[in-house]
Amino acid sequence: MIFVVTHEHTAESCPADNPTMVVQTVDEKHIAECGVKVLGAYVAPAEHTLYYVLEADDYSQVVRYLRPLMPIGTADIVPVQTIQEAAGIFPTR
Repeated sequence: MIFVVTHEHTAESCPADNPTMVVQTVDEKHIAECGVKVLGAYVAPAEHTLYYVLEADDYSQVVRYLRPLMPIGTADIVPVQTIQEAAGIFPTR
């Protein structure tokens, strides 16, 4: 399954001065231990927002992956599918 994650934190809790928790989300050992594949990781610094596109077998793996960031903000985790997969749901005329 593919998941899109939007993590937001406040300016006061921003990890910019102590990026350990963010760096952990790109650490190969942490990624392997969680069983996820990082397809993309992006940051919008002025908005204090991180975006991740992850592949995982289930939601719990994504939550485990995000644990380093949980103390500083919130995460919106959305399972998604490709347009082609979604199109297959609808019958053609």
